[in-house]
Amino acid sequence: MVADSGQPEYATPRSADKMLHILEVLTVGNDGWTLSAICREIETPKSSVLNLMRALVQSGYVDHRDGLYKLSAKSFVLASAMLSRRTYPEAALPSLRRLVEATGETAKISEITTEGDEFVYIAKVESRHSLRFAATVGDRRPLHSTAAGLALLSAMPLAAVQSYLQRATFTPLTSLTKTRRIDVANAIDQARDRGLAITTGESTLGLSAVAAPVIGAGGHLSALVLGAPTERFDARSEEFIEKTVATAREISAMMGQIGDARAL
Repeated sequence: MVADSGQPEYATPRSADKMLHILEVLTVGNDGWTLSAICREIETPKSSVLNLMRALVQSGYVDHRDGLYKLSAKSFVLASAMLSRRTYPEAALPSLRRLVEATGETAKISEITTEGDEFVYIAKVESRHSLRFAATVGDRRPLHSTAAGLALLSAMPLAAVQSYLQRATFTPLTSLTKTRRIDVANAIDQARDRGLAITTGESTLGLSAVAAPVIGAGGHLSALVLGAPTERFDARSEEFIEKTVATAREISAMMGQIGDARAL
């Protein structure tokens, strides 16, 4: 098919969008797709899709064998190159901004320090409220008394968690801070079971937070935390929990999640 310009249809902006949609479709499943199935999925006539598939096959991004279309090795090389050019946590900032826009509260990403007894904030997007969860990128916090710390511990290898529990000093930051080893261990287990951690007033009185692990390529571990004054958090806790967990999964997928860090 030829457009009015005399160029093949796959050269038009509309067809470029269709090509990207086709590539997205081909990422689903391992058995390959027939031409008819692709047409149904993207709701486009077979004649148009056939031209686009020919272009993708000729360019080497799609393989066509035995009537089935699959992504080629060249597509995976391109995807890997694109991912390697993303820097973390900068690549996650758009997701953080969307979370903050949806909730109105501060979101941050943290990583465990080299010593392994604290975490450090590596990215943040702050709430516009005058009363908000405030901290600076580079600030360190203890693991045992924070939602982010418990989320990080819950996704660590079990041996590393046991080592932490044996050596750590559980210093009280408020009257609500857990200071007994058994209580901290139980909080880690609960976070592991739920896939998230919630704290209220354990690091700062009047502050509540929810955090979920972010697991990227190679098992790279960080945590996403959303914090708010307890009164505002309690009023929307289910929403905050749902959106935080969904955003953590989104960032994990974007960074190339390949598995659970606990299995390493």
